[in-house]
Amino acid sequence: MVVKKLKVIDDKELKKLKTESKSCIVINDLIYDVSSFYEHPGGYDLFKEYEGLDATDAFNSIGHSENAKNLMNSFLIGIKKNSKEYKKKEKTKIIENKIEYINYSDEEIKKEEKEPQESKPKENKPTLVKRK
Repeated sequence: MVVKKLKVIDDKELKKLKTESKSCIVINDLIYDVSSFYEHPGGYDLFKEYEGLDATDAFNSIGHSENAKNLMNSFLIGIKKNSKEYKKKEKTKIIENKIEYINYSDEEIKKEEKEPQESKPKENKPTLVKRK
């Protein structure tokens, strides 16, 4: 199983991403970089309206399809620091749906992606691992 590492992003870094011309939105405490999603059916301007902000209510009120929700994973870059979701997971390393929520720097993520993957169980169940 390949696990996607997510960076823990605070409000300061979220603002910094905007200055780097990244269009990031927050949905359910997860941060998505939608800069390259120009073909969004609702129009790209909608992303600009919620850039750097929580778009959870807007996203949920539209009634997105399962395909749209699955597509979101390709834009997922981080989890919002000190959010409700982050606080639930900060003391454990949780792997669910092939996404790992843990505080990694960009350098650590890039380094680990270059290292060969070790054999991992092929289960699709979430795994809890205590942090040291």
